[in-house]
Amino acid sequence: MGAGQVGAAFQPDRLLEGEDPRSLVPKDARHWIAVYREMITFKEDLLARIRAQLRSLPESARQDVLDNDVALIEEQLRRYQRRLEYWFARQWELEGLQIDYESRTIMYRERSIVMSKREFQLLVFLTTRSPAYTTPNQLLVQAWHDSRLPEESLRTYIGKVRAKLARLRVGAEIKNRPREGYALIFDDRKKRPAF
Repeated sequence: MGAGQVGAAFQPDRLLEGEDPRSLVPKDARHWIAVYREMITFKEDLLARIRAQLRSLPESARQDVLDNDVALIEEQLRRYQRRLEYWFARQWELEGLQIDYESRTIMYRERSIVMSKREFQLLVFLTTRSPAYTTPNQLLVQAWHDSRLPEESLRTYIGKVRAKLARLRVGAEIKNRPREGYALIFDDRKKRPAF
């Protein structure tokens, strides 16, 4: 690796206006997760539209679009994904949650819960999208990668995760809205007990 590459590897990502990585407010982390998620969705849709139109361009124009426009958008997308990962980790930290991915254990203050593989996948997926709602079909496909499972199974696991979150007393719950789906909502107004 050359000297230029080492410097590039450690160069911090450019932040958006108002973005403060040192914020101590969990709501700020959730805000930036939502912002970056929206920007990622926009860039992914834009890339899909550009790639669909590439076939109709002459070869020289196609190469110019690939070298310039597509490369730039892909780099922006990678930066947004890194920022999303940062804010996701920061949210867990600010909420006072610790996560052990190997044992699928969630710890909050002096309490901990162990989750099954499906419960854990569901909680992590909902956390990364909080406070956005996700339809049951999207949860089956994106959290579990199995659209063949019945929605009844999903409802059963939602109930299990709700019960475990209540035992943890973390100040978050899974809410449901008809036609919108499920969301993990953190309640910033709740006074969380110190013990």
